[in-house]
Amino acid sequence: MKRYWKLILLVSFTVLVIGAFYIQTSTATSRLPEFAFETVNGDEKEIEKLTLEASFIQEGIGDSFQLNVDGTTYWGEYSYFERILGVNQSPKMERLQKDYRNFMRGKSMTPYHFYEDENFLVYVNLTWDTMNGYQPNDFELDIGILDKVSKEETSFQAPIPVNKNSMIYSMDVEGIHIIDGQLKIISRNYSYDKQSEKDITAYQVYLVDIAAETIQNEAIITTKEDEDSSNQYREVRIVNNKWEDIQQPMEQVVFEEGLIEESVIDEWESTYETIDRELFQYDLATGEKEEIKLPKEISNNAFPYAVNDEIIYFTEDVEGKLELTSYNIESGELEAKQTIAIPDVTDEQGYMYKIHGDKVYVVPATKNAEQDLTLHIVHLKTGDTLYEGNITMNNPRKQDIDYNLDIHSIELDE
Repeated sequence: MKRYWKLILLVSFTVLVIGAFYIQTSTATSRLPEFAFETVNGDEKEIEKLTLEASFIQEGIGDSFQLNVDGTTYWGEYSYFERILGVNQSPKMERLQKDYRNFMRGKSMTPYHFYEDENFLVYVNLTWDTMNGYQPNDFELDIGILDKVSKEETSFQAPIPVNKNSMIYSMDVEGIHIIDGQLKIISRNYSYDKQSEKDITAYQVYLVDIAAETIQNEAIITTKEDEDSSNQYREVRIVNNKWEDIQQPMEQVVFEEGLIEESVIDEWESTYETIDRELFQYDLATGEKEEIKLPKEISNNAFPYAVNDEIIYFTEDVEGKLELTSYNIESGELEAKQTIAIPDVTDEQGYMYKIHGDKVYVVPATKNAEQDLTLHIVHLKTGDTLYEGNITMNNPRKQDIDYNLDIHSIELDE
């Protein structure tokens, strides 16, 4: 018996710690309010696959939570082991974990690190070795590919090719695509150009040779140098509504190059205006670029928020209202313009919105005890409000106490 006393002590300690953890989290969570959707108008089926990621704090007590038609689930309600397994993920990530458990093991649960179509599930994450200190150009891509048909899995790490004329000091993976059986990765690279002695931002396409487990430079889509002007700067960005989602198949990628001018109001406040810009689409198969000529009805300050198939959706705050314009790239015509107003939304609240398919989901980004939180779902082409509802607290005794609620994201299960 003596030989087992250390093991018995370890097990007892573990049980005690986990038990204390459950008691503490259960007590804290029980003090937090429950929220729910209260339908005002429209079809409740519109919110069946909707989840709001949010956080609540009141008198120094708070937690992150998910809100859907089933009610409120706080992070503290999950068990210790569920947290380790990452069950508090978006519905899409939960689906991947359930359907492809072996492939998902050990991978980041960030949605945009994944690409999925009917044949493949691809994972790409940026890594670098920090054991010997951070070294520029020491970036590698951690790549995993699952063939859904054959069930074959391929995993490897490959270094980013080094350019002798420039030194990459930071990069982000912003696109994962399979085109004609080839894996192509779009990254946003921040580097120092040795010839011009300037910082360069570039969107780079890398071609992955899966059989050889290597990465090759394929093309530079667009670049910009640091501006010399003190009040003007150029900005290049990918127009991509998939940043929070698993990336889906596409043949064309849309980019925006803009010239931004800053006007200083005082030491605390500045305004920014886009005085010139160009949109173009990049063909992933051919590598060709084609300018997108916008009609004059779309102002320079209209933000190209998302691309769905051949439609670009522009958003603009016009007199406190959210204005959405749908532009068809192929026909070169405006398809629709909708103005969405949520009553009594203050400047401090702002909007959180998401375009999914032919609908836009709009909700104020923040709430306190004196503010309303109203969810609107609007059809992008017709402008019809498909659903209107309030997010209400189910604990009336807590409503009069000051609190803050922040909406972090809008998730939609497919």
